[in-house]
Amino acid sequence: MAKAIDLFAAMPAVVAYDQRRRRADGQTIEPVAPRDDLGYSANFLWMTFGEDPVDEVVKAFNVSMILYAEHSFNASTFTARVVTSTLSDLHSAVTAAIGALKGPLHGGANEAVMHTFEEIGIRTEESLDDAASRAKTWMEHALAQKKKVMGFGHRVYKHGDSRVPTMKAALDKMIAHYGRPEILGLYNGLEQAMDEAKAIKPNLDYPAGPTYHLMGFDTPTFTPLFVASRITGWTAHIMEQLGSNSLIRPLSEYNGVDERHLP
Repeated sequence: MAKAIDLFAAMPAVVAYDQRRRRADGQTIEPVAPRDDLGYSANFLWMTFGEDPVDEVVKAFNVSMILYAEHSFNASTFTARVVTSTLSDLHSAVTAAIGALKGPLHGGANEAVMHTFEEIGIRTEESLDDAASRAKTWMEHALAQKKKVMGFGHRVYKHGDSRVPTMKAALDKMIAHYGRPEILGLYNGLEQAMDEAKAIKPNLDYPAGPTYHLMGFDTPTFTPLFVASRITGWTAHIMEQLGSNSLIRPLSEYNGVDERHLP
């Protein structure tokens, strides 16, 4: 438990400093120390941007941290439990989980969503309707070319991700707070085109990506933000696995060529 709490406490400082370092253009930059008067999410924003966080932004960021914190036996969590079942240490299990999360089909999806927005083009003076029209056209062309568009569909939620409405409400508040209707236009256009063509609904990564963008996080930080949140779920699963451990060793079933005669 103590190691899990230490890891949970340290991760925001690591992620925050990493973004500050990359934005420093090679200059030496000191980390921003956390403050005793701020909570977890507010401190995270403070250490990243060095400015007093706005309450509305803190609330939206906190929503994302809660929604990403735990999600049953996804790829990274299962990886952490497999490593733990060998009686390896907590840090090794978390490191392995991060390796699984790094894959674009798991934790990298919120970054891919933002890359889609950037490929379409974010025009800050554009109206909601014009942005939606461009996004819809882009999606129609992408689907016609059988391009995989991240942020839609889920292995478990076949009729819509139950986390999306809560995250979308947070995104709407950030759009209003920063005065960025073109972001909502891109969001709506892509969502509508995907629904009309494939009837596939957004997953959590779809509203999370533009929410982080509006807050000022750069795109390479999105997956580390996911890690900082999911540390809670991973370490809870690790402790649960250790509580009644049994080596996880799935069997495989051969489905290759039939038996052959060897002279």
